[in-house]
Amino acid sequence: MDVYPIEMTIGKMLQRRARFNPALEALVGPKRRVTYYEYDQWTNQVAHYLLDRGVQKGDRIALCSETNILFPLLYMGAAKMGAISVPLNWRSSPEVIQWCIEHTEPKMIFYDEPFKELITSLDLAESLPTVQTSFFYDFHADFEAELQSYPSTDPDVDVKGEDPVGITFTSGTTGRPKGVVLTHNNFYAAGIFNGFAMENRQTGFRMLYATPLFHASGNSMLGYQALSGLTYIFLPQLEPDLLLETIEREKVQSTFLPPALLNLMLPMIYQKNKVLSSLQRIVTGGSILSPSLVRDYASLGYNIVQGYGLTESTSTGTYWNVSMGYHTCDSVGKPFLNEMKVLDPNTREEVPTGEIGELAIRGPMLFKEYWRNPEATEKAFHNGWFLTGDAVRMDEEGFVYIVDRYKDVIFFSGLDAIYPSEVEKVLKKMDEIADVSVVGVRHDRWGELPCAFVVKKSEGVTREQVLQYAHNRLEKHKLADVLFVDELPRNPLGKVEKPKLRELYHPQSSTL
Repeated sequence: MDVYPIEMTIGKMLQRRARFNPALEALVGPKRRVTYYEYDQWTNQVAHYLLDRGVQKGDRIALCSETNILFPLLYMGAAKMGAISVPLNWRSSPEVIQWCIEHTEPKMIFYDEPFKELITSLDLAESLPTVQTSFFYDFHADFEAELQSYPSTDPDVDVKGEDPVGITFTSGTTGRPKGVVLTHNNFYAAGIFNGFAMENRQTGFRMLYATPLFHASGNSMLGYQALSGLTYIFLPQLEPDLLLETIEREKVQSTFLPPALLNLMLPMIYQKNKVLSSLQRIVTGGSILSPSLVRDYASLGYNIVQGYGLTESTSTGTYWNVSMGYHTCDSVGKPFLNEMKVLDPNTREEVPTGEIGELAIRGPMLFKEYWRNPEATEKAFHNGWFLTGDAVRMDEEGFVYIVDRYKDVIFFSGLDAIYPSEVEKVLKKMDEIADVSVVGVRHDRWGELPCAFVVKKSEGVTREQVLQYAHNRLEKHKLADVLFVDELPRNPLGKVEKPKLRELYHPQSSTL
């Protein structure tokens, strides 16, 4: 009797969805709409185009793409003929982008119109082809004409579930970013997890993406789109007014928004009349939301879903939704397919329930390896468990609470570890503060001191008032200095980039 393993390539998923629902909308951009039948045909043509240019199974292609339909067409086309896509973080410095290209050695580079100047500024080998794929939010006419000259039949390449499909770079906040190698099976497992955990059981469910697709949360969505038969609407520019208009016009049912944007958009939504009538849920992640904000959105009929994940876990690994209870909304929810446990960072023994330790993950969504970095790959695992570097606690019901990144924990001389998130939570309750991030900064005497970088809500607030507010509620050593800034630097998903804050620091008279 034949045995069928539970695995599938993302190209096969798309092919089978196209046969099942050919007329269903798959991709919607500002200038073009694509059905699943057309999606399947276009990606076959991309596959033949790549093969004709000497790209073979296992070769890499680099993608410098805006949030639009060209990214999934190229990514899925490469997947069908066994190539490995390397999304480039166009928000990185040219030096980092240059290194990522040299590190992965792509056979071709594809870029959208907004990044032409960036790509031409790089020091690339003359033998490395670069192709402009878009013009004014649509296909570049030359590229479209060239693709259409190729057959739309399936490419004759034997691609397996365990084969790599993409290399997604970590944020690289310390040193060079690491290339996370994800397989077809990783995407398939992520699709199953997201489909069931998010209850994506409605064919044609309409989801909007307005955040960069080079991030794991962007390219991993390809793994479950065809599996669930979802329709993706892309918005190249994340402008709040345009976002609201697009949600209403396209009858969007779900979208991903960074936490900072949720705070910004709430008053805008209140001001609109009968806006977002189709919207059912908003997915977010990166920092914990206040229970009041979650309740405010729920009162308008929009359920907030919080998630936690890493590039190495093919994006989201836990989910929290309103049905789990508001009393747990400061958690990131529970895992589903992946197993999770909390380990002592020194002994690697599991800690008692409720105690803080390092989160470890095991399961089918975990990445294959770090690209050409076996030392980092080996260091990232302990007895088959991936070590996330996140300090967490897990309660008796299995809810995971993120405390901090261990690399962000401040070790003040002679005293216990200081978790910045604990201090931030207190300071965010101060009426005069609009935003805050606590960072460990270098100090000649104490080695490292906790400093709060504060965005003012009230111009009259002083450094001494912020310090006094904290010292009345926390041990004095947990906040030593305050520096006011116009805004906090954030990555595409809204996470504060703390290394940039450390660069801004100039010592004042410490309170310690």
